[in-house]
Amino acid sequence: MLAATRRAVPRILPLFRDARVPLWLKLATAMTAVFIISPLDIFSDIPIIGILDDAALLALLANLFVMFADRSLMRNVTPNASRNVTPQPARRAEARIVSPTALKP
Repeated sequence: MLAATRRAVPRILPLFRDARVPLWLKLATAMTAVFIISPLDIFSDIPIIGILDDAALLALLANLFVMFADRSLMRNVTPNASRNVTPQPARRAEARIVSPTALKP
């Protein structure tokens, strides 16, 4: 989980700035992070567990946000985008009438 968190943390800010990531996902992540960091904590009385559970929950939240944001971005990209485009017929070269005065040097 530590390696996944190392890869996820640098991607959080760019994904928050990306307009293609749904607003509800950004708001839910931010509100959850504030709740985790807030002093209202069940395990805050236990000296070591109070810090470790916050760190573990923030790491889990970071990984989940990146995973859901990547899924929403991939949903917007169609892998076979070229198949959705209707083929255009090839244009014929237009016949041009050349006037005799255009041939003089």
